[in-house]
Amino acid sequence: MALLLFWTTSETAGGFLGSVRGDRSAKQGRPRDLLRGLWLAGLAVSLLYGGMANADDVTFIVKGVSKPLEVNLVHALPPAVIGSQADRLEEAEMAAGLRLKDALEAYGYYGATWTESSKHIAAGKVLVTFSVTPGRPILVRKIDLKSTGDGSKLPALQKLFAQFPLHKKEVLNQVIYEDWKGNVLSLLTARGYAQASYSRHEILMDRDQFWADIYLWLNTGPRFRVGDINITGARRYPRWFIQRYISFKTGDWYSPKALAVTQSNLRNADRFSDISVHGDLGKATNNAIPVSVNLKSMPGQHLKIGAGYSTDIGPNAAIIYDNYNAFEQAQHVRVSILAAQLNRNASITYSWPVGARLGSEYIAQGSYQNQNLTAYNANEILASAGRQWSLRSNNSLGKGETIEALVNFEDANYNVAGQFNTSLYIYPSVQYSIQNFRNILRPISGYTLTARIEGASKVWGSDANFIRFSAQGEWRKRLAQNWVLGTRAKLGAMWLNGSIGELPPNLRFFAGGQNSLPGYAYQSQGPLAANGAVEGGRLLAVGGFDIQRFVAKNWAVVAFYDVGNAFNSWSSFHALQDVGLGMRWYSPVGPIRFDLAHPLVAPQTPAVRVAFSVGFSL
Repeated sequence: MALLLFWTTSETAGGFLGSVRGDRSAKQGRPRDLLRGLWLAGLAVSLLYGGMANADDVTFIVKGVSKPLEVNLVHALPPAVIGSQADRLEEAEMAAGLRLKDALEAYGYYGATWTESSKHIAAGKVLVTFSVTPGRPILVRKIDLKSTGDGSKLPALQKLFAQFPLHKKEVLNQVIYEDWKGNVLSLLTARGYAQASYSRHEILMDRDQFWADIYLWLNTGPRFRVGDINITGARRYPRWFIQRYISFKTGDWYSPKALAVTQSNLRNADRFSDISVHGDLGKATNNAIPVSVNLKSMPGQHLKIGAGYSTDIGPNAAIIYDNYNAFEQAQHVRVSILAAQLNRNASITYSWPVGARLGSEYIAQGSYQNQNLTAYNANEILASAGRQWSLRSNNSLGKGETIEALVNFEDANYNVAGQFNTSLYIYPSVQYSIQNFRNILRPISGYTLTARIEGASKVWGSDANFIRFSAQGEWRKRLAQNWVLGTRAKLGAMWLNGSIGELPPNLRFFAGGQNSLPGYAYQSQGPLAANGAVEGGRLLAVGGFDIQRFVAKNWAVVAFYDVGNAFNSWSSFHALQDVGLGMRWYSPVGPIRFDLAHPLVAPQTPAVRVAFSVGFSL
């Protein structure tokens, strides 16, 4: 995908509020929030001094405690960048000491002591060591845990209660305690218990005797449904069209998550501004909460002009015109012109929504494309028309299932492997797509699959008979808080009555490029012609996996491996491989990818290829 820079014309339950007895003082605050705040404060200090000349990098380590506790404590002590003056180092040590004290108490060690030492381990590198004597921890003496209300018998809630993370005679860990409390409320509010709260959430502690009693009384309250849905604003759009973006209906169990999905759908529609989706609990009647959707329309017509770079097609410039409300019936017209080093494209797409489900629409499109890639040159005129059906009633841009049926027309002339040819094809196609990501702007948990079948016959005017199948998919799983595993695959198979030279390049199978084999040039790999040049194949099998490690909330480093190729038969399959490293930034517009890939088989110039893209793509 190209990177384009565009200029456009157009809480019911509180936190930790327990009493601390022993010194007869009250201590308030959520431990995990406190740790995060301390971490961010330390990071801010680091950034503040980061631009100073003659700065030192300060790293903190902790000794004298168990390994799990050490990991948690170090997490509260982020590295810092300070001025090289001695007083700056003292300030950093003092701030870290305060964060260490609060972290130790959050994990049950109120009487811990420590000594600290610092030394320069290299030029501009300082290591600060905290040697901790944890002392005797606070142990849990009593747990008074109970629930009342309409949802108290909910199986999922009872399972959570059975898995309460603290036990008698164990060290008081207020971090997992607060996490558990939050998980319980999240579970209940997602199921319609909008008034769920803790009538008592208290930890009584005696620091002299080293014990703590936990009192946690939950009242689920009644279960609520969605009441009347009132849409205001955006009068130029039909009400039925706006309703398509709403992921709930009157009578559903009330869920703040469903309201958030609707808010996201409307924001990503590129049609509305000042979006508000709000449930008014104060106006609930008969356990039904009315929901208001307040909108302000954006200008219906947009013109975007931009320039950017894509590793697959090179430097590029684009002009895109959108009319999102043609005839004031929410019909969408898009005209786009792309001029790139390796690809020139002009297209027009006209779609008009039909039915109540997001994604159901009629489609008509036409385009002209000129490509000058490593393996071929081609000029193509394409046109298609048809219908797309949404198969899911739960409207969400992150979760969807569609079937698309089109009739396609293609007129092409091309030069592949030194052979010039022309072709004309009329062929139907059917495509099935499913996508299920918890957050499409942060696709680190979920899956997507697209499968397409198409075929042509000389009977209705095509130059050859063929049946072509292709599929591509991706699956991602969060293994731990900071680790994500991803796998992906592309498959293709074709039956062709005749020579592959009769097919235009876009109907053949090639490998290479960022979403195939990033260590090789875009569409540059496949079976060879008699003259040794790549001509594309009848089969395709490419797969890979990657492992991501988050280094900050929205930043991750990634290592990946890919294998596969295009080919004509399994006996002639020659697998190419590449490995690489990269970074991901999960930005407000979607993931931004920067990868360095190296081919392991049949290495080509350059030895390391750069792959860059913006947004989610296969």
